[in-house]
Amino acid sequence: MKYEYRLEKPNFIVENIDILNVARDKGFKMHHSCRSKYAFIYTVSGMMKNNFLKENNREIDVKTGELIFIPKNCDYICTYFDEGTEIKIVQFDILGDSLPPYLCGPQKIHFPEAAKRIDAILEPLKANENSHPFYYLSRIYELLWQIDVSYSKIPSKYKKLQIALSEIAEHYNRNEKIAYYASLCDMSEVNFRRLFHEYTGQSPIEYRNDIRLDNAKIKLQSGMYNVSEAAEASGFTNLSFFTRLYKKKFGYTPKQE
Repeated sequence: MKYEYRLEKPNFIVENIDILNVARDKGFKMHHSCRSKYAFIYTVSGMMKNNFLKENNREIDVKTGELIFIPKNCDYICTYFDEGTEIKIVQFDILGDSLPPYLCGPQKIHFPEAAKRIDAILEPLKANENSHPFYYLSRIYELLWQIDVSYSKIPSKYKKLQIALSEIAEHYNRNEKIAYYASLCDMSEVNFRRLFHEYTGQSPIEYRNDIRLDNAKIKLQSGMYNVSEAAEASGFTNLSFFTRLYKKKFGYTPKQE
């Protein structure tokens, strides 16, 4: 039996690759007024805060073991929060159309093999060896492929929501308006609310409150927070409202934790 495979032609080509391994002191800041290339940045140790100036000063904290993607032309300030924060940077340009739509804005990239894929790209650099240019190209295409495989499990119409979902998970204690999350996804507020409920079964506020309650529970169980402190640290400004939601979700009051 003869099989014939017809591959879809890629709409971009990766070029101009830079590979960096950087360590900075606590408090070091760098302003990228217009990032010249696309970048995957993996935090090996410590923590970085990225403040995106043209996106309502949106902030993304990237902790040890986390990977962030930052598109070309972004205007942002990165601040190193821990002494000796170490990051690995894979940056590149593209020739042709554009990257997939889910890589249209700065965001954390969640997939299990992030550390492994970034380490593979930097392996020759780590060993202080030169490698064939095709090696780096193949590794970056492999990284993009693995990310695409991860995102392909999400129905296409919900992929635009991932930026907002990541933002809520990262900054659950902030009282951002729904319009802010909708703008991150480049959607109208009405369409965002509808699609969000369709995907999660909850409104954006209910979804955020659920995350807040889970984090408040962890804080209470640690023994380092009393009820009012756990509520406030998790984003609740009304203690009675917090108590009511907590009992509804867990079946008992925060004081009984």
